[in-house]
Amino acid sequence: MQFRGLFKTPVSFLGFFLLTYFSFCEREKAKPLEIPSTFNRSDIATVISHAKRKYIDPSRVNQDLAYVRAAEAALSNLPYSLLLMTKEYYQNRNKLKPKEKIIPGRTLFLKPEDSYLIFVPNYEEWDKKEKKQDALEKSQSKKLNVKQRRELFSKRRKELLKIRKFKIKSWEKNRFSSYDFSKIMDWLEKNWGKYKELPVAYKKKRKKKKKDTDSYGVHNFYFAAARGFMRSMDPHGNVIPVVSWEKMLSKSEDSTFEGIGALLRGGGSLDVVVETPLQGSPALNSGLKAGDIIRNVDGESIEDLPLSEVVKQIRGPRDTTVILHVERPIELRNLDVTIKRGIIKQLAVTSRTLTSKELTPSLIPEKQKYGLIDINSFLYSKHKTHQIVAKEYKKLLKQNGGSLNGLILDLRGNPGGYLQEAVNVADLFLPSGKTVVIVKGKRGSRTLKTKSKSLVDPKTPLIILLNSGSASASEILASALMDHKRALVLGERSFGKATVQSVETTSVSNVMVKLTSARYYAPLAYTVQVYGILPDIKISDEEDGTFPPRFREEDMWDHLPRLEKKKELPSRRSWVQKIKTIVGLNGKAELYIKNHKRDALKPDFMLLRSIAYLRALKQKGSF
Repeated sequence: MQFRGLFKTPVSFLGFFLLTYFSFCEREKAKPLEIPSTFNRSDIATVISHAKRKYIDPSRVNQDLAYVRAAEAALSNLPYSLLLMTKEYYQNRNKLKPKEKIIPGRTLFLKPEDSYLIFVPNYEEWDKKEKKQDALEKSQSKKLNVKQRRELFSKRRKELLKIRKFKIKSWEKNRFSSYDFSKIMDWLEKNWGKYKELPVAYKKKRKKKKKDTDSYGVHNFYFAAARGFMRSMDPHGNVIPVVSWEKMLSKSEDSTFEGIGALLRGGGSLDVVVETPLQGSPALNSGLKAGDIIRNVDGESIEDLPLSEVVKQIRGPRDTTVILHVERPIELRNLDVTIKRGIIKQLAVTSRTLTSKELTPSLIPEKQKYGLIDINSFLYSKHKTHQIVAKEYKKLLKQNGGSLNGLILDLRGNPGGYLQEAVNVADLFLPSGKTVVIVKGKRGSRTLKTKSKSLVDPKTPLIILLNSGSASASEILASALMDHKRALVLGERSFGKATVQSVETTSVSNVMVKLTSARYYAPLAYTVQVYGILPDIKISDEEDGTFPPRFREEDMWDHLPRLEKKKELPSRRSWVQKIKTIVGLNGKAELYIKNHKRDALKPDFMLLRSIAYLRALKQKGSF
């Protein structure tokens, strides 16, 4: 693959997309992250120097805290993960956390006068303690109703925020410089071999563990340190091996693989969280949900294990089974999810016709045919996303006699991709000369507009579906079609990521840096950063019609702050109200859901609830 020019292309995809690509728990025999064995200590300095020069706002980078994150990442990347903390935090742990939440272990001091220490967890004791606490919380959560669980979830989130603020203030007060970072790295170079073996608690039933740890070398924690520094700038920074990037692009369109089909994030000192199960995957069908925190795999705790190690435990061939013990914060309960691994086929774009034959005349009148185009990503390797979307649209027309009564563009769970592809897809729906997005970076601003006549008939009613997993390039497309009065937006508030990342080569061989290089603004000059896109009409993706807490940009530490908020347009609000009045409370979708809730295939609640609005759009007309 030729990379010249590619690295100059802004990548507006969700930061965790790259972080978690190698956490697709179904990846075959390739290593989760193919770190160059030549990556060394001087390469860390090169990466840091490059990032500080190119980052969108160097003034917001707290260098001392960045070195803390780098050191934490290096220590936690060891097979036997270690923790870094200030003496002050260590001495106040009992005040900040309940006793049952405190990890047992011992302390190491590089020098007695240091204000920080290395903590060596006792994983065997912690495993026992955690299992006991899990059982207690599971028992208690059964006594709580939904409202009480959500209130407790909110309370715990505030407690975590309080602890985080204490840690940050403690580091700022005690200072941790590049000199201290060098001391940690010096210590690691001399002592890492003592922590090459995994904790005993993790060795159960792991016949290949010796082989896995034998491949671990100094380059692993050097690389982890560089990534830790990058992530301190904002949650979307990263360091990526070129080989891994190539593989990701090759799998970004259509791919087939074996496993459970889920994206993960975190690892090391962070919780391993299910970012999202893939559509139709064994993970989704088994009940795994976005936001689930994985606590152990097949009975083995994964506390403080690197994400790549967790992936190795979960990954496996088809028809084998893995049991994930997860904490579900939004329900305040713990549960076991048994997943039979299978073959997952992931397509970048899919389409189908929705007819009365499939969904009954109560939802879709006889002879009415609605098209559905589902865009899962704006990344591509060979075939550009907008080309595939155009092909799928033409296929829908051919299947339905040359016209559609309405079209749904499904962007749920789409984490983004190339910024230009979001513009190109918008070009299919808007006339030429329309602003799609305004990009503002260190070198000024530029406005990206449509260039050709829209492919899709402008009279065709258009709906966009969003949820909390719709991010970045998805939000660019949705806000453009919304601002230009081309589409009605339904669903849940989107993720809220309005930053653009650039993937760039450096002087370090076989390694690239991904960093935030710009912000993007919708055509009406507002930004969805943190706010997300508020749908015209909220429609739930839950069976009971509720809107439980979701993971979004505001839940990612160190995100870029929110800026201009979108101003409400009275004319649009009036138009939307007329659409809602036409739809009314007909209850047809709810009746369908009730009658099909026991089907083998889980009903798509949001999609079913949205169909009535296509009919209303046809009746009312465009905005």
